[in-house]
Amino acid sequence: MNDQPGQFIDTLMGRSRLTGRLDRMEERLERIERRLEEAIAYFALRANRTVDSQATYLGDHTAVTFLENGIRILVDTRSIDIGIHLLTLGRWETPYTALFTRLLAPGQTVLDLGANHGVYALLAAQAVGPAGRVHAFEPNPRLAHLVDLSLRLNGFGGWAHVHALGASDAAGTARLVFLDAFSGGGAVDSGADAAQQPGVDCRLVVLDEMFADPAFRPDVVKMDVEGYEGRALRGMRGMIARAPGIRIMMEFAPEMMLRAGVPAAEIVALLRGFGLRAWTIGEDGALVPAEWDALAGQTAGIQNILVARTAPA
Repeated sequence: MNDQPGQFIDTLMGRSRLTGRLDRMEERLERIERRLEEAIAYFALRANRTVDSQATYLGDHTAVTFLENGIRILVDTRSIDIGIHLLTLGRWETPYTALFTRLLAPGQTVLDLGANHGVYALLAAQAVGPAGRVHAFEPNPRLAHLVDLSLRLNGFGGWAHVHALGASDAAGTARLVFLDAFSGGGAVDSGADAAQQPGVDCRLVVLDEMFADPAFRPDVVKMDVEGYEGRALRGMRGMIARAPGIRIMMEFAPEMMLRAGVPAAEIVALLRGFGLRAWTIGEDGALVPAEWDALAGQTAGIQNILVARTAPA
């Protein structure tokens, strides 16, 4: 009996199985190709970050380096908290800066209270552009000078300005206590022995007096002033009232704020009285609605919150 039809069928089935295998191999190759592309992008980003983060020492405890996005920044090389992150990684507080940049848009007015090395001020200046305005406040004269140089080095000097001042509820002078090695911990101290602490005397201003023009309406405020948030807020009631779209990113540390003379309950009452709502900012930058009563009842801990009248997009 002739077995040619059977052989023909076997041949077709064999070809079909081979075709199937080839198709699966092609799919696998496509997946491998995609993974290779992802791997290349992953390592390219980190390789560029490593190259871009190379710092150049300029003398006088000063180095210039790059943020991840290419912005140049001057750093005090004695700083082993913020400075060392900038010098080796080109970033600081990534989840919070990511949220901060989400709030920004061209043409906005931004206040950076407690600018330190100027990371937030630089990001704001880049985002708002020449049509916007950035006012950075840093009472440490050394850091204020570095921020000013960084802004001008990047071409932002036309619309971003540094004020070597602290924000408070009364104008005057106070002792700014800090160590060069821990630049992020500088705090205004009005205690009896403040003059004996390491630091400098600084000027304090009331923001409502400094920006008395009714047309001045900040869109975004970043505030990290080591417990002086309450006093700064007391001094900016007017601008909060006349800025319906204001968004405030701030550190909420009840114990430190109480030491500065303003309990958490008073700060909550002030912000709630302007019809503002609150969100806690997670370590991943995610926003979680917060209850004002819960915040008012806190007596310890530190967390970052966002305050606004409407939820950000």
